[in-house]
Parts: sequence; structure tokens; C-alpha cells
Amino acid sequence: MPNFDSTKLSRRSLLAQAGTTALGAGLLAACAPVAAPAAPPAAPAPPAATRASWENEWDSLVIAAKREGKLALITYLGENFREAVKGFETAFPGITVEHTGLNSGQWVPRVQRERDAGLYNFDVMTSTWAIVPRAIAEKGGMAPIKQILFRGDVLDDKVWLGGFERGFLDKNEKWVYAGFIDRSEAVWINSDLVKEGEITKVEDLLDPKWKGKMISLDPRSQGGVIVNATVLRHAYGSDIIKRLWKDQEVVLMRDHRQMTEHLIRGRYAVGIGGVLRPVLQDFLNEGLGRNVKRVDMDNVDAVTGGVNIVGAFDRAPHPAAAKLFINWLLTKEGATIWSKHALTNSRRVDVPPMVAHTAVDPSRKFPQADAADFTAELAKTQELTQAMLN
Repeated sequence: MPNFDSTKLSRRSLLAQAGTTALGAGLLAACAPVAAPAAPPAAPAPPAATRASWENEWDSLVIAAKREGKLALITYLGENFREAVKGFETAFPGITVEHTGLNSGQWVPRVQRERDAGLYNFDVMTSTWAIVPRAIAEKGGMAPIKQILFRGDVLDDKVWLGGFERGFLDKNEKWVYAGFIDRSEAVWINSDLVKEGEITKVEDLLDPKWKGKMISLDPRSQGGVIVNATVLRHAYGSDIIKRLWKDQEVVLMRDHRQMTEHLIRGRYAVGIGGVLRPVLQDFLNEGLGRNVKRVDMDNVDAVTGGVNIVGAFDRAPHPAAAKLFINWLLTKEGATIWSKHALTNSRRVDVPPMVAHTAVDPSRKFPQADAADFTAELAKTQELTQAMLN
């Protein structure tokens, strides 16, 4: 065996050994598994801009409203509104609602007297937007509502029937917002006194059979019935006011609850423009009023935001709570709670109708009673009723 001395390798041996080594390395490399390509660098996380846009403001508003601890709220009549108010208190524990239930003919003069005396006792109202409440805004008593609304899920045009902007009722889109919409319920009957199908159209109300047997909210008082009188005037001419209310000797009242009770107890067979569903519900809760039925009648009814149009008073004592309530009322959560208890239907398309018989049917066309161009017509009707019924 030749003597192998690693320190004395020839140049040829070195080259041969290097070639063998390279070949082995090449074979090993060919047989080795292919390495996966390096992963591209991770994309940077998107900035949290969406939260900063309004959610941070909302969190700060909740804290400020809880620090105030109160909300002075006016709603329409009816115990159901108290349940709706409890929904807000439950959503924001620590805020107590001082709730006052009045119709527009009651709260407007009261608020105006207080403001004239330098007293600013209320934050928010949910009420009608007829002639009387508009007077408060015209005297500077309402805060611009567009500056109050800020939540992204409230300003989203897609969630509103007819779009977000449709909720503003005055020409300047400034004072109030209609987040709810219903078909008005103008004509009611006592089913013990009126047979089914006996009254189905306006002409039936003019039948001498019902002379002296009908009761109505006074159209001279600027209450909700003035809307129905205006719709009637457009359909039948101005003379309909005299033919119906005067010639038929309709008894005029200004108290919703008393009018509803008279109809329930059968003192009158027909009621026009004064029965409110929340008030009727109070009687139903006591086991009364099942004999009072609504008549679905064209040329009388209108589409309206009803008694749930929301606005904030100027110089509100609790401005943060007022802003919180109004924005909450127009969210999906708030609208669902309010619709359920206040017996109304939201304009939000993601909130199902809560009152089927007043839900708006898109296939039927009714006047928009709260629209700005309807205001002048209401004023004309008021002048006519005062001239014809006095």
C-alpha cells in the first residue's frame, strides 16, 4: 500500500480531489429539496381613521352627557312614550330623563312663556311639526339640528327611505328631523254603532244619518286635524270644510284623551283627526277601546313624521345629553326601541315596520304633510276653518 502523506499532495491530486468534491456537492444540491421563496414583507396595518372620524367623538359625548346626568324631554301624550324613554335610560345608565307628555297645542305656549321669562327648561322635543311648533323655531327657540347629527351610521344615505336629506322638513334643512314616517289615521268609528262597510269614503261622512253623531279635533286649533282638512280641501274644494264640520254638526274638541273616551263609550259614532294610537293604547291596556276601529280612507289621510319629529331647543340646559339622545334616536338601535314603544315606523330601511297598519305603502300616493311646501297650505286651511266654523 503506498504511503499516503496529506502534506505532499500533487497538483493533479488536488485538482482531482476538488473535482470529486464539486461533483458530490452538485449531486447533493440536485437531490436536496427546493427551498420555498421568501415571503414578501407584510403590508402595514391600515390606520384606525374610521374610528377617529366619529366614534371617538361619540365616546366623549357619552361621558359628557353622563356628567350632566339629565335630559329634559317633551314627547306627545301616551304612556307608551314613557316606555320608549326607558329605552334611552337603559342604554345610558346614569342619565335620568325628565319626561313631559304634552300635545303641541299645550307645550308650545308653555315653552314660549318660559322663554320669554328667561327660563330654558327643556332640551329636546319629539312632536308634530305643524304651524304651532314652527313658531318656536321662527322666534329662535330651536337649535340647528344639522350641527347636532354626526354619527356615521346616522348620516349614511343608504339606510334611509328616500335618502337622509328627506328627513329635513323646513326649507333651510335646519330645525328638525323626521326619522319616522307613518300614514295618518284620520277617521275612526265605534264599531258598536257603525256597521262594517257602512263608512268607507268621504261621501259617507256627508250622509245626514251621521249628523250630530261625529266628533272631531277642532281644526281651528292648529292641531293635527288641520292636515286632514287640508288634504280634504285639495280633493273636494274649500266648501268641504263647511259641508263636513258645520253642516254635519260635528262636535269640536281640543283634548285627544277626552275625545277618544267619548268615542269608546259610544257618545259619538265617528271620530275625525283626534284619536292618537298611543292614547288609545292607554285605554286598551285597561281593557277598553276594542270597539274603536280605524277606517282606511283616501283623500283624508297623509304621510307624516307624526308626533315623533325631533328637534333640540336653543340654550338647552343639558346640551350634551340632548345631542346624545337625538343621535341615538336615529340609530338602528334607538329607532327600533322608539318605534316599538311609541307605536311608529322608522324611515330607516334596516328597522322593520312596527305598526303594520300605518306603514307607508309605496304604491299609494299620499301628500307629505310635514314638507315645507305644505306649510302655506296649512295656513290657508286654518284661515278657512276660522272663517267658516266661528
